Amino acid sequence: MKLKIAKLSATFIGLGLASMAFAEAPTIKFRVIETTDIHAYYTSFDYFKDAPVQNYGLTRTATLIKQARAEVPNFVLVDNGDLIQGGMIGNWAVNDNFTSYQIHPAYQAFQYLQYDVSNLGNHEFNFGLPYLQKVVDTAQKLAKVPVINANVYDAKTGENYYTPYIIQEKEVVDTAGNKHTIKVGYIGFTPPAIMQWDADKLTGHVTVAPIVQTANKFVPEMKAKGADIIIAIPHSGIGIAAPSDSLYENQVINLTKVPDIDAVVFGHSHAIYPSAEFSHIKGTNIEKGLINGVPSVMPGRWGDHLGIIDLVLVQDQNGKWKVDPQQSVGFTRPIYDGKTRTALVEEDPGLVQVLADTHQKTREYANSPIGKLSDNLYGYLALTQDDYAIKLVNQIQLATLQKWVADEGKQFAGYKLLSTQAPFKYGERHNDVTNFVAVDKGTFSLRNVSDVYVYPNTFNVVKATGAELRDWLECATGQFNQIDPNKTERQDLINYQNYRTYNFDVFYGVTYQIDVTKPQKFTSTCRPTNVEGAGRIVNLKYADGTEVKDTDQVLVATNNYRANGGRMPGTGADHIVYASLSTSQEIIMDYVSEISKEGTPVAIDTKPSWSFLPIANGDQLNVVIYSAPDEKAVQWTLANSVWPLVKLGYDSAGFQEYSIDLSKYQPNNLIENHNK
Repeated sequence: MKLKIAKLSATFIGLGLASMAFAEAPTIKFRVIETTDIHAYYTSFDYFKDAPVQNYGLTRTATLIKQARAEVPNFVLVDNGDLIQGGMIGNWAVNDNFTSYQIHPAYQAFQYLQYDVSNLGNHEFNFGLPYLQKVVDTAQKLAKVPVINANVYDAKTGENYYTPYIIQEKEVVDTAGNKHTIKVGYIGFTPPAIMQWDADKLTGHVTVAPIVQTANKFVPEMKAKGADIIIAIPHSGIGIAAPSDSLYENQVINLTKVPDIDAVVFGHSHAIYPSAEFSHIKGTNIEKGLINGVPSVMPGRWGDHLGIIDLVLVQDQNGKWKVDPQQSVGFTRPIYDGKTRTALVEEDPGLVQVLADTHQKTREYANSPIGKLSDNLYGYLALTQDDYAIKLVNQIQLATLQKWVADEGKQFAGYKLLSTQAPFKYGERHNDVTNFVAVDKGTFSLRNVSDVYVYPNTFNVVKATGAELRDWLECATGQFNQIDPNKTERQDLINYQNYRTYNFDVFYGVTYQIDVTKPQKFTSTCRPTNVEGAGRIVNLKYADGTEVKDTDQVLVATNNYRANGGRMPGTGADHIVYASLSTSQEIIMDYVSEISKEGTPVAIDTKPSWSFLPIANGDQLNVVIYSAPDEKAVQWTLANSVWPLVKLGYDSAGFQEYSIDLSKYQPNNLIENHNK
């Protein structure tokens, strides 16, 4: 008996030692840190309002970057594009065109923060290939930051237009303190839709291949060249399952299925992954930050979050290091608590100093006066009633269209002329309580232009029929959830989860109503829902009171993104009749300047273009909307809503909520109060 016990004890001891030896096998903990969609918001300063902010800006993200680095021995830092366009610094930099600097301000910041690699997003192409080439060349030669993209090709030679991928040797330390050298590969992608969005700048110069197809081409090549880790940097959202040759812009759900991709740091959608927003999507694991088993992260936009993937590398039987996805996690860190409206980190003083000259020059540029406005432009109710910021853009676009028809487009003299514009700023993705147009009457400066119209789009004109016009409007009404007039429980009116506010096109030159009690005729991508009784647009008439007929011929003033996109009925390359070289911002500046020279401030047409169709028992329903929470916004919203509002509390993202009575339409309320 004693012998058996001794043998058993020895067996357990042996198992214990083996277990300890296995547990103590060294691993490499390797952190991938990501920024994305910074959009020229390098500083924590709102140049539109000429005031500091706490909820965005790379100068604050930089503090999180340094903290994330200090926590681990091994790390890399990458950016995922949409870097040089968006904020006022980006506009100033284009206008300055390398006169005041050798390195674009974005890459001055990246040089200071020692980024390992930078990918190109879609908005990098907004300013044209020559300017982008200057940015890329100086970034790589002077700032020493590699810039990559794998799916843009030279239209003439068929060769990659940019460096498709890089493989860097990285010295790392394992958990036992031993040093190793591993090879880290990075491959970047941009949305193929740039060929539609910026067709005027890219057609004939470059072509773009599908994201997943490109990954299948290059990832095996990277692996063959010895990459131990392959990090994909797609400027692309999660998307839906699709074939590898799909040209969809959002492809991460498919990219994560490509063999040998070890991590995906993505963006473009301005969302946060992992988060509950994506918990319903097959293949996601929001607890660990995985997609189809691959560690993945998407850190919002404007530097409001930092993306982190903590990879664990283990050695295989041949001594090669490889990622163990089961031990790896992806997560984000915010710079700001939107619920309590509290900054979580301070600005990094070193980066503030690096950008000090850029900051000062941008403020001077932004405050350059253009003309005068006679009306306040507050966008706090842009999703529930006629909005004066949208109306200003529409007035100017329509005037520009009328002049073009009179001077150059005489063949369209018998067409009905219209304009359309969407609210680009309405809380972003329901994640930024400061993201609203707020321009006071009086002096109208350059910063106000960019506040009213944030993108460097160009002015375009499309030709459509009356039927296409109606369907265009129908698709735009997807901005609203269907309201059940028999339901007394809470119903949210604004569909921010599935519909972006920049697709809520508001037309000028017609009047119409939206019946939100009816189902949508189209999905958020303008595909027919085929639902019985669908259709929300009623009482569609031209400004002169005549009804719009399906066979009517109309011209619509819009921007190149909408015209080329083909999402809305009546748009697409075959509908474009005029593509201006002038940006929408430029035509706004020219118009305001010209009118103001005559000694008269620019005034807004206060006649409403659209409204909801009143709901008879709307006062008995619990319909809820949201808007900006600051005191000025709340006071203005309560005083100027054309529908009775009752102030509620804050929602989970810190927005002010209101119950809205859709039974009583009071258009004079806004007209009488708009200048107060």
